Amino acid sequence: MSIMTCMMALIVLSIGGLLAATPYLMPPTECFAVSVPPSAKQDPRVQAIYRRYVAIVAVGTLACAAIPIVGGGSEVSIVIAVFAPLILGVGAMLHARSKVRALKEQEGWHANGQRAAAFVADETVPRPLPLAWNLLFLVLAAAFAIAGVALYERFPEQVPMQTSLDGTVTRYADRSLATVLFPALLTLFFGLVIAACHWMIVRSKKPIDPASPASSALAYGSFARAQSIMLLAGGLLLCAAIGIMYFATSLGALPMASAAPLVAAVALAFVIAEMALAVAQGQSGARMAGELRASDELSADDDEHWLLGSIYFNPDDASFVVPKRFGVGWTVNMGNRLGWLAIGALLALSLAFAFGIEILMR
Repeated sequence: MSIMTCMMALIVLSIGGLLAATPYLMPPTECFAVSVPPSAKQDPRVQAIYRRYVAIVAVGTLACAAIPIVGGGSEVSIVIAVFAPLILGVGAMLHARSKVRALKEQEGWHANGQRAAAFVADETVPRPLPLAWNLLFLVLAAAFAIAGVALYERFPEQVPMQTSLDGTVTRYADRSLATVLFPALLTLFFGLVIAACHWMIVRSKKPIDPASPASSALAYGSFARAQSIMLLAGGLLLCAAIGIMYFATSLGALPMASAAPLVAAVALAFVIAEMALAVAQGQSGARMAGELRASDELSADDDEHWLLGSIYFNPDDASFVVPKRFGVGWTVNMGNRLGWLAIGALLALSLAFAFGIEILMR
C-alpha cells in the first residue's frame, strides 16, 4: 500500500468526520436545514435523528476510506472514495431533514412573525481580512515566474506534466516559456478564485440573531475573520507546495513518486485545520453565540427559501451571498442575479484557465 493511498484514505476520513459533525456545528435555531427553537434539539426524537445521521455517515465514510486501499490506489477508486461520502452525506441529511420537518409540523415549531436585527458594526466586532491580502498571490506568482525564467536552461527538453498516483509520468510537454511559467500561472488562477471567495465572505449577509444581537454579531465577525485567514493561508500554502514540487521534480531534485504525497500532506493538514476551526467556532460562530443565547424564541422561519436544505432561492433578499444552512461556509442566493453571475464568472474563469493551459502546453 503506497503512501499516497494512505494519504487519500486519511483525507476521506477527515471529510467524512466533518460531515458527521456538521449537525452539531449549526446555529441553535437550525436543525438539518430546518428552523426550530433551540429547545427542540433536546427532544429525544430529534436526538435520535442526530444519532442515526451520524451512524450512517460514519459507517459510510469508513467504507469509502477503504475503497482506495481495495482499489490499489487507482484514479477511479480515489474519485469514488472522495465523492461517495459527500453524496451519502447529502442523502442522509435530506432524510433527516424530512423527519425534522414532520416533527416541526406536528409540534407547531413556528416563528411568530419575522424579526430581524441590524448588524452591530463597531470596532469591537472582528471583520474578515482586507481583500488587499490577496496580493500575496501576485508576490508568489512573481517569485515562481522569476525562478522559472532563471532556471529555463536547466529544465529538460521534455517536462513531465502529469503523473499517475504511483508517480509514473503519463504526459510530457516540450520545454517552453509556458511550461516553466506553469506554477506562476496556476498561482494566479488560484489567487483569482480565492480572492473571489474572499470578496464573497466580505459581502455576505450577516446572520444576526434578534434574541442576542450583540453576541451573535461578535461570534459571526470572529467566524468570518478566521475563515478568511484560513482561506488565504491554505491557498498560499497549497500553491507554494505545488509550485515547489513542480520545480523539484522537473529539475530532477525529487522523484515524481514523492511529490504527490507531499502535496497531499499539505491538503490533509488544511482539511484537519479547517475541521478544528469548525468544531471550535461552529457555522457562523454558532458554538460561541449559542452559549450566550438566553431566549428559546424562534425569531425567523425561512425554510421555504431553502430548496433541499442547501440551495437558497429568495428573490426578495438583496443579499447574493449567505451563510450555509447545513455545512460550514457560504453559498449564493440563486434568486439573485448576482449569485448567478458569480457562479458563471467562476465557471468561465476555470474553463478559460483549463483550455488556455491546454493550448499553451501543446
